Amino acid sequence: MRQSTWSAVFIALPLIVSSGCSDNSGVNVVDGLPNQGDHTAHTDVEQGVWPPQPLGMSNEQTLPARAKDGAMASVIDAARGVVMNNPNIRAALGADYIEFDGSLGDNKSDITANFLFYSYTHNETVDVFLSRNGEVSHESFAAASFQPTEHATEVTTAIELGGSALTAAGFEVAGLTGTAMLAFPPASESTDLDQQYYPQRVMYVTFGAGDGELPVYSALVNLSSETVSDSGLIK
Repeated sequence: MRQSTWSAVFIALPLIVSSGCSDNSGVNVVDGLPNQGDHTAHTDVEQGVWPPQPLGMSNEQTLPARAKDGAMASVIDAARGVVMNNPNIRAALGADYIEFDGSLGDNKSDITANFLFYSYTHNETVDVFLSRNGEVSHESFAAASFQPTEHATEVTTAIELGGSALTAAGFEVAGLTGTAMLAFPPASESTDLDQQYYPQRVMYVTFGAGDGELPVYSALVNLSSETVSDSGLIK
């Protein structure tokens, strides 16, 4: 998306999140959206006001929270399209990755939107930023040094892989409740004090009756390699 188009997204945002009737302060915006004629004046992003606020409005009505959430989601989706079309970001993520979070920057930040990913291809956590000037940048962290908490999709996948491995080994998990969480290597396995996580994306999966009962079976599921280890009865 070209920068001019991205700017149009921000100018349009206040029209989505508020409604009202302008008085006689309507002005002709020379650099406004094409073929739109007269527009109500509004504060600019560079003034440190976010989102931009219309000037000279009366009878303003606040839209329901769901409408505001939908407007913000649309802006985040537009920002996501920008960063995902960036060749540097595509290279950093590789072919296999998952997105954890997408959020808008506040009015005191130069960041328009921020996205957090985990790349199974490179086993790195990738933090992506879209600046207000349209620049896309990112930081990558080795999996051993930083990983986000487990994603709901990962939980489902890990339970399925762990359950299949336990069933193949002759354990009966049908009817049991599966849970999964991000696994951390035992201190005895780590030779690096800075290594807080496994060097790949590993989940600790358990199966049990639920309702506060202790689980019966467990497994370590490596989502990066889609392999299962240490599966069996909890000792």
